[in-house]
Amino acid sequence: MYLLDTSVVSNFLDERRYYPQLTAKILNQPPEQIFISIITVEEILQGALASVQKSKRKPSVTRAYQYFEDLFSALHRFQIVSYTPEAEAIYQSLPAKTKRIGTQDCRIAAIAKANDFTVITVNVNDFVSIDLADVEDWAR
Repeated sequence: MYLLDTSVVSNFLDERRYYPQLTAKILNQPPEQIFISIITVEEILQGALASVQKSKRKPSVTRAYQYFEDLFSALHRFQIVSYTPEAEAIYQSLPAKTKRIGTQDCRIAAIAKANDFTVITVNVNDFVSIDLADVEDWAR
């Protein structure tokens, strides 16, 4: 089973798709094998909400809301994994030095560890440094 990190989901949702091979690999997997974390949902929606907030003073507010709505709908393509007490305990057990790699990446890795998922990312070095779960880069 695979847990897509935020960089992968962002690429998948972006119409420009910087890594078309990544999108192809996601689409070739059985949907029941592909998951995203609630952490990724938070990060994606925060970015979309920020664009709505910035555009409220401009005529592009309708485009910003459409973008937010499109992202919200697209996220439903994936199964979402919760951040559980087990994942939080794994996260809390990490040394402070590891957490400095990135709080959200560490939380995603903790979710992967708690559920025995492989993390799919384009930031392999970050997740390898966290050292909680198997990591693959489908962009190569």
